Amino acid sequence: MIFPKKIHPGRPLRRWLCAVFCVLALLGPDTAGAQHKSPAGRHQPRQSVPTRQKFLLDKTIFVTSDFERSNTAADFAKWLRSQGAAASNSYNKARNRITFVKTNAIEGAAGNDAWQIVVKSRRIFVTFTSDKALRQAVETLQDMVAEDAAKGKYIPGGILTDWGASTASRDHGATADAASGLRSVGDLEAAVRRLGSKSREVYLILADTDHWRMESPSLETAAPGGRLYPADGYYSTAQLQQLVASAKRSHIEIIPTLELLSENRSFTETFGHSVFSVEGMRLVRAAIEDCIATLHPSKICLGSLSPQADMRYMEFISDLASMLGIELVILES
Repeated sequence: MIFPKKIHPGRPLRRWLCAVFCVLALLGPDTAGAQHKSPAGRHQPRQSVPTRQKFLLDKTIFVTSDFERSNTAADFAKWLRSQGAAASNSYNKARNRITFVKTNAIEGAAGNDAWQIVVKSRRIFVTFTSDKALRQAVETLQDMVAEDAAKGKYIPGGILTDWGASTASRDHGATADAASGLRSVGDLEAAVRRLGSKSREVYLILADTDHWRMESPSLETAAPGGRLYPADGYYSTAQLQQLVASAKRSHIEIIPTLELLSENRSFTETFGHSVFSVEGMRLVRAAIEDCIATLHPSKICLGSLSPQADMRYMEFISDLASMLGIELVILES
């Protein structure tokens, strides 16, 4: 069935995306490669440029911020004192300063919730775009403290930058359901053109909670003999590429939709794993990579938010999006 469907704007996932990276360690070297870890197991920023400078904690330090109604400067000064430094957020003439600055964008950051830490011998500048980014920057800065036998505690010099995944928050008004029933490619092409008269973006559902209609070579390899696809068939790679090419000629962008924020019955029955399990996440990654390889989309929609999608899964999705350079659209129906 092909139908227009009004969907409310996607909701940002900031409350979901807390720093829970242990799941990536469990996923093995391929997935962990998305975001490297320090020896202590902490998430490392996507960009890091070290220098030989050191910000020593043995001098008086003035901590300041340029935004109101925030206890960040006072809290960080208190934390510095717990590390043995003479730190204060009250105005003084200390040459060693740590400054927190809120900004609209971070140069070089490819996603939202971005932050940057610049450490020099007497200055540390922390810039950030959101409250979540500020929290992550503060945690990273605290984790950077090292100790030298001769000079005591210090923060190593350099420039660190990191950001979250991009999650669209637009009005999604045209949806073509290609999952609940198999249709001919010609039928889908005509439906996409009709929907394209109302919206330049058409969301094409290829996997819903009960069906998997997109040919997925990686998933086939992972389950030889298993029946991932519905009994009445699925869309081959060639058919989907034909559909995308037809839409492009009409200046319509197809956003493939794989509902991966809820359990998928055919997925679970085929592999014996929930999409939210460690092994299931491996397969989710493979499915998204197959979708990218087949359709070369700028965005992939993962369907609607589900209570089943816990924060470790959303963190995995966020890191996967950053690694693959794809925008993942999350909807609230």
